[in-house]
Amino acid sequence: MAITSYSTLKTAIADWTHRSDLTSQLDDFIDITEARLNRDLRVSQMEEASTITPSSGLVAMPTGWIAVRNVKLNTYPLTTLEYITPAEMDRLASGQTLAGKYTIVGDQIKLDAASSYDVIVEYYLKITALDGTNTSNWLLETHPDAYLYGCLSEAFKFAMDDDQVSKYNMMYEDIIRRIKILDAGRKHAQNLRVRVA
Repeated sequence: MAITSYSTLKTAIADWTHRSDLTSQLDDFIDITEARLNRDLRVSQMEEASTITPSSGLVAMPTGWIAVRNVKLNTYPLTTLEYITPAEMDRLASGQTLAGKYTIVGDQIKLDAASSYDVIVEYYLKITALDGTNTSNWLLETHPDAYLYGCLSEAFKFAMDDDQVSKYNMMYEDIIRRIKILDAGRKHAQNLRVRVA
């Protein structure tokens, strides 16, 4: 059976564990695996960009963001901002200009309060969680094995079977490594050269 949806993933987890008594925990295994995937992956399918208007030097990050990739002022040409720590931002704020700098405090980007430009934020967005309404997402469509091996690792943790946990953890980690390699290949040209015949 192909793993193409939330329901077929749940069926596959039950089939691969050879257990019929874990039905009420299947959603937990998927939720925990998605939390793990969101910690482990930073790939192009998770990249988003938003143009946001600051309010008093603060930019509220979109719901579901995980990490910032890049922050730019919407000027012409675009002005890329440099990240500094919140402590450095506080130190510089005492009498110096903060132009060209930003920091992150909670779920907000903090800029020089005098900045009047919109901000373009490039960031990583959480993988859309699977449930009865959202039955698929890009990761399940392209790498169902990442979901399956992660969920099996969680199922066997629940069943207290350390050998199976170790086995499926290794399989999960291998597929995560392969997804990252695939993504790196998508982003970087392979030294292509044009030859004149």
